[in-house]
Amino acid sequence: MNNSIPTTRTGWQSVLCAGIVTVAAAVAVAGCSSSTADTRSGPTDDHLTIYNSYKIAGLDPVATGTNWLFDWGIAENLLQVDEDGTISPWLAESVERRDDLTWAVELRDGQTFQNGTPVTAQAVAAALSRQIDRSKAAQVYLQPGTRAVAEDDDTVLLHTPTPNAMVPAGLAARDNSLQIYDVEAVEAAGGDSAKIVGSGAYTGPYAITAWTPTDLELARYDGYWQGTPALAGISVDVVPDEQARIAGVESGEADMAFYPSTGARLALSGRDDVAVKNSPEALQSLLVEMNLKQGIFTDVDVRKAFVQAIDYQGLADNIGNGSFDAAEGLYPQQLSFALGNQKYDVESAKALLDKAGWVPGADGVRTKDGQRLTVRFVTQAQGPETTDVAIGIQDQVARAGFELKIDVAEDSAAVKENPAGWESSIALSGSLSGTADPVQPYLVRWTTGGSSNMQGLSNPEIDAIGDTLRSTFDDGERDALLKRAQEILVTEQAYVVAGTFKYFTVVTSQQWSGYEVSNVRRHIRYDTGA
Repeated sequence: MNNSIPTTRTGWQSVLCAGIVTVAAAVAVAGCSSSTADTRSGPTDDHLTIYNSYKIAGLDPVATGTNWLFDWGIAENLLQVDEDGTISPWLAESVERRDDLTWAVELRDGQTFQNGTPVTAQAVAAALSRQIDRSKAAQVYLQPGTRAVAEDDDTVLLHTPTPNAMVPAGLAARDNSLQIYDVEAVEAAGGDSAKIVGSGAYTGPYAITAWTPTDLELARYDGYWQGTPALAGISVDVVPDEQARIAGVESGEADMAFYPSTGARLALSGRDDVAVKNSPEALQSLLVEMNLKQGIFTDVDVRKAFVQAIDYQGLADNIGNGSFDAAEGLYPQQLSFALGNQKYDVESAKALLDKAGWVPGADGVRTKDGQRLTVRFVTQAQGPETTDVAIGIQDQVARAGFELKIDVAEDSAAVKENPAGWESSIALSGSLSGTADPVQPYLVRWTTGGSSNMQGLSNPEIDAIGDTLRSTFDDGERDALLKRAQEILVTEQAYVVAGTFKYFTVVTSQQWSGYEVSNVRRHIRYDTGA
């Protein structure tokens, strides 16, 4: 049985699904990907300083997840998602499905961890096994019962308890704690992240030399397998205040500031000392979720009225300042499974609220049985664009009779743990993972008991679709399932909508104005340079 397919297709419309899911039927690819954020002719002694908004909680992948290790060029996956959406080799030379329950991973020759230890099949199997056993993020892709074993020094076999179409997406994704690391070096730290510093536990172009939750220092790994990294070192400093992040770039203290607001983009327009750079594709949705556990949004008509009162095109045009693409549905419209079923219709929203018994008040806010139609709307302080969008939504839904009260939360997840403390939220969550996989977010956000399901969403058909998405290797079936799910989530039940789609945006110094922002969060590659 030949389970190989080529990975030469380009363009998000044709590749995102094929790259993430068709490849799940079989991936056997050769050669090293040439997709990079920037290309340099040789190494330099440059040092890159980045001001970011999110803390780095710890260094043990089991405890913290490894997406930030992926982002900053520290750790690597067996497969990667290129900028055009194609899955291609990374640490693995090839991945092939031998049968419905067995995947074979062939490793490249001559790779080492940053401490010089060879990256063997035994070492890779140990890392995968530790994550499968202990990381809930990893278990979304490789469910408990999956076994990783070394067939020989260069081949790892993955044995899944049931057919699992998510294996290639899992081996390529940033969000799943399946980056490869030296288990012995990490476990020697005994859970103390400070002792992982300097251990050389990862395979990427940059090694950790210092760490606190607000400061990460990296140095070039000269033995890196793809070639000598372009930069001597990298600093990632956590600066919660957006204005301070941008001021750091303006003053020369920092080279890049991540997570600027849409207002900052407008304010910096036309400057020649800084640049505002977008990713080519707007793939990250800012999801608007409704609290289904208690309160006004337990009524489906009120939910439908709320989402129909949002002018999605208006948010992109009037709030985004070039940072947003209008949301027509839960997924970007260039994808084969995307539906355009988010409709702005304020008159229909009013009619639904009339039907539900909410009466317009003298100040425009509707009431029912003495209760005002108030929406406590949670945003993320670390993502100022969520508050920008909330302000736009506040004005829009007021036309239908909603009163939106914005809660800018330092920890929005903590706020949402209390069902009595919120009605709706918007966050830098997404309907696609950081590497553009639709299935992982579906499972964690919308299935019963999902790890990120703060809404309390529980729908038997949504759960059944999720179970089938895990196991189907057929593109057409996968697309049909996702389309049916969107009909339920948006049209029939109005559980969740995409408020807008966000280009990933970075403010850079003039020296770094040529930096190309990644669609898939590969912020640092070995040849990234000014």
